[in-house]
Amino acid sequence: MFWKRKKNSSDAARTPSGGSSPDSPLDAFKAIGNPASWDALTAEQLRALAFVRLASYGRTKDASEVPEIQRLYSLLLERVDATGRLRLEQSVSQFIEEGKTSTLALLPFVLADTDAGIISTATIDTAMLMRRSSGDPLTGPRHLASQLDRPDLPEARRVAILSGLILLGDERVLPLVKGRWRQIESEEHRLQLAAAHAGAVSTLLIEFLLDWLEQTDDESDVGAIVGALARMPEIAHPGIVIRERRCFPIFDAGDEPPVSIEEQWSFEEYAQVLRPRLSPLIARESEPKVIPMILEAWHQ
Repeated sequence: MFWKRKKNSSDAARTPSGGSSPDSPLDAFKAIGNPASWDALTAEQLRALAFVRLASYGRTKDASEVPEIQRLYSLLLERVDATGRLRLEQSVSQFIEEGKTSTLALLPFVLADTDAGIISTATIDTAMLMRRSSGDPLTGPRHLASQLDRPDLPEARRVAILSGLILLGDERVLPLVKGRWRQIESEEHRLQLAAAHAGAVSTLLIEFLLDWLEQTDDESDVGAIVGALARMPEIAHPGIVIRERRCFPIFDAGDEPPVSIEEQWSFEEYAQVLRPRLSPLIARESEPKVIPMILEAWHQ
């Protein structure tokens, strides 16, 4: 641990009976745990302290801790780069998976971080790790979808959370995200949402985009969606369309994998699934038509 130092015999001689020396690891931890000392901490110390404080908050669920955690996370944003914060998120997620704290410890990553990748990752991890409420397996995804309705939520954060939910890939999440592109007003953020992908191409992602394509009358939306769908054969890993099913939460998976593939198609095969829905859109599209590019790309 970063506060540990070697002790010698003279240190021990100066330690009062039943107490600890001023320079003991305990006192050092108390020192960095004092908010008055946080400005002097290194990036690594801040990251370690944040792990402890977030894990504690996840266990106690004590709302009185929130102001200090908010201040601590603000310092993290200033001094710890996105790679370091992502490592912290992964450590906290692992701690939750081990049953040592709750998903409340991930909330600052979702609602306070500024990096879209970290927000989306924390969204996925929270959805997978949140315990069921009233037996509902979608407790995690449902809780995160409710955050999208917060009027104070910045649009960039809304896009990142929504992207994370879509990238879960499980079609049971579709009712929670369907039509939420309407909550995104700026063209820049709509382009970001249309481009969301994580390597694998799921039926959930396709259904979200196809529903959007069917409902929008914005030409910028159409171009972004068609571009995203047409690129899928190039970016898909391992080159197929998959129907995923996730175990929500992963604690209920037992010996089974938390993510399974229920069905898969080549892009040429799935083009036949899409054709009946794309044909009416192509028929009513004005020239020059771009929607046919999807079927052309998927038949290559």
